[in-house]
Amino acid sequence: MSSDDPRAISANPTVNTQARTEVPRRDVERRSPHSARRASDRGNNRPLPASVLTPPTPPPPPHLDDYGAIVGQSQLDTLRYLAKEFKGKTIKMVNSTAVGGGVAEMLNRLVPLLSELEVLTHWDVITGGNDFFEVTKAFHNALHGAPYQLTQAAKDIFLMYNEQNRRRMQFGEDLVVIHDPQPAALVLSRPHTPAHWVWRCHIDLSNPNPGVWEFLRPFVAQYDTAIFSSQSFTQQLPIPQYLFYPCIDPLSEKNKELPDSQVQQICDEFGIDRSRPIVTQVSRFDRLKDPVGVVQAYKLAKKYVDCQLVLAGGGASARGCDRATGSERGCGERS
Repeated sequence: MSSDDPRAISANPTVNTQARTEVPRRDVERRSPHSARRASDRGNNRPLPASVLTPPTPPPPPHLDDYGAIVGQSQLDTLRYLAKEFKGKTIKMVNSTAVGGGVAEMLNRLVPLLSELEVLTHWDVITGGNDFFEVTKAFHNALHGAPYQLTQAAKDIFLMYNEQNRRRMQFGEDLVVIHDPQPAALVLSRPHTPAHWVWRCHIDLSNPNPGVWEFLRPFVAQYDTAIFSSQSFTQQLPIPQYLFYPCIDPLSEKNKELPDSQVQQICDEFGIDRSRPIVTQVSRFDRLKDPVGVVQAYKLAKKYVDCQLVLAGGGASARGCDRATGSERGCGERS
């Protein structure tokens, strides 16, 4: 994409933001420690450690300069140079949840970092009832290839809540980025706004359920462009498509190095023997993560090595396939 392409801003991760985050009440609810204990004890028959029931307060987000030791000063200089072209531009990010899940995790880090680059960004979160998030959870699984019979009732629920959110939101920014299928129908506001509209798809569309994709495709086709995480996820669309490969935040709580004393404490709390090899998966407990495949791999390895199986993560709920609250985290199984 050339720098004079009006869509170039959509593919540039260095565009900066000053965040206005709208957090619906439904996104900040938490299970009580008692309910988390009961849910986790079903498979473990032992109390969860206090560190899981009451996770520590996360540290403040890092600044751009904090990444200098990892990526090098030249990379930071390049980001700041590229951002100058977009200074004064505005961006709106829209997704389905403010906490929990990959997109929310990414935006919670990206928005503060981009704010240092002086491009104003607003982050809005759609709202909806349980019926809406049950439908979008089913859509999510279906787009990954799961069997699903799309009904008119499901279509009506999806469209009703998208229309409610569309009427509530304003789209006066230069660029609007809609993340994933849940808010896809917000694009109906596009003809009435000056913005370039981008659909950012974070999920695997290599083998989507035909009915669900045919329902969503007309909305996606109305965007100025679409961005996917892999070439195999792209679809036949009448709009330009770009690739933005997945990446990790080396300073996030998930990825940063831990002191050995903390590692030992966690292993002691869950009865994990560090002297024996470990087969592990760290993810939400979800069919899409193939935990059964991990168990099968463990059984194969166990024939030759005295190893342990650790499935560590959080639960997925019907209200958001990517949501897992801190109180739901734990080790699902050890052996």
